[in-house]
Amino acid sequence: MENHYIIGDSTLLAKGLNLVLKDLGCHIINQISLNQADSLSYQLLNTINYVWIDGSEEIKNVLKICQEYFHKYPANITSIFCNSKDPILIKSFLKAGIYGYFPTQCNTNSIKDALFQLSNGNKYIDPKLSQILTQNLLGMGQKPPINDTITKREKQILQLIIEEYTTQEIADKLFISFCTVETHRLHLIQKMGVRNTAGLVREALYTNLYQKSMNSMIN
Repeated sequence: MENHYIIGDSTLLAKGLNLVLKDLGCHIINQISLNQADSLSYQLLNTINYVWIDGSEEIKNVLKICQEYFHKYPANITSIFCNSKDPILIKSFLKAGIYGYFPTQCNTNSIKDALFQLSNGNKYIDPKLSQILTQNLLGMGQKPPINDTITKREKQILQLIIEEYTTQEIADKLFISFCTVETHRLHLIQKMGVRNTAGLVREALYTNLYQKSMNSMIN
């Protein structure tokens, strides 16, 4: 019998997933919170066949866990549940070693279909999300000027990043979720053609985009 491991706080999603997997005859080794995921030993990971992660909130931490742990263990078929439909984020998770990507409101049949695909070595992305990814790839073409593509909200977040606010501080200040801030950050990184937050700051200052962001907020 294959071993399944659930990583996620005591949310309705994590509890529901536990019940669904048991109903499908899966063997659940354990269920732990995201905060405990860093303590997973390599010995334990070697005994696990499937890892399921509730990434509905702390996307940044979940992506870090995937990058540090699960891409090193191709035997672990790791899947994540996430609210974001952002193609940049989805591709980041796939690059980090994720096999399955689900919306948080998927149904039992989706899990059943995914298990069949995953067990045959295939990746599984929710059909609607897969369509978004395809459209994103087909839509690649000549890019408009950076300042024309950045939204007002992204400019607000860019200004706060430059002013050294943390992701949680930005979320609190703008009354949005941690997840939303991280999604905007990923959009900015793609639109500005940089690799990380330091690159965002450098490019914004170099192109005078920071001053433009401030003016847009004033206006």
